[in-house]
Amino acid sequence: MESSKPKNIAVKRTIFRGLVLLVSSLALIVFLFPPFELMDYVSYVLTSGFNVAPEALLMIIDLLLLLAGYWLANSVYLFLFAGRLLSGFMVEVCSRLSLWNRAFNRRGLVSLVLAGGIIVFWHVPLIMDAALLSYGLHLIMHASTLFAGFLIFVGFRMLSPNQRLLTYLLGCKGMAIFGAYLCVAPIVVYGSYPFYEQAEAGATMIAMCVASDAAIIPVWLRRYFTKGKD
Repeated sequence: MESSKPKNIAVKRTIFRGLVLLVSSLALIVFLFPPFELMDYVSYVLTSGFNVAPEALLMIIDLLLLLAGYWLANSVYLFLFAGRLLSGFMVEVCSRLSLWNRAFNRRGLVSLVLAGGIIVFWHVPLIMDAALLSYGLHLIMHASTLFAGFLIFVGFRMLSPNQRLLTYLLGCKGMAIFGAYLCVAPIVVYGSYPFYEQAEAGATMIAMCVASDAAIIPVWLRRYFTKGKD
């Protein structure tokens, strides 16, 4: 009886964390997928009241969708982990899922490359311009970005903590390079936006990269020096 108490506590904590992540991801998804009229109103308030360029707003929304997909995948993983502690059947299910992931997603490269491909695909100028002109295609773009966040979590599960940080930093550097290009490009890359909004979107991407560096690099350095002391 006493030995089951730690397991019950672990299950409760895992389920609680899963519920928090599930509710957070669903709340973020609902906020980013409002009805069409409400979406127009929110965009109008942000672009006119807070002077946010629509293209910069789109970049921020994509980043939040990646985060929502990551949280959603994390919550699913936690629920499966809790089920594995309670049921022998779930142990078998989780073992098979793990084997399939290791067989078809070696070191997380397949899911990470696929997630990166989804992001790059929707930022091709002709494709993004078409998505901005079609509400249905626009929703597909956001839904696939959400799925890309799910894939990133699956890939990160196969990496060490330092490899996850490095992969995230490399992704941020790619975003910063593209943002710098948008700032100095002599032509309008996306036909749906004027030149000054393109430059503001590029500056937003660089700012998000700098913010990520400021948050992650200290964590990485702390892990490095802590490991050296051990």
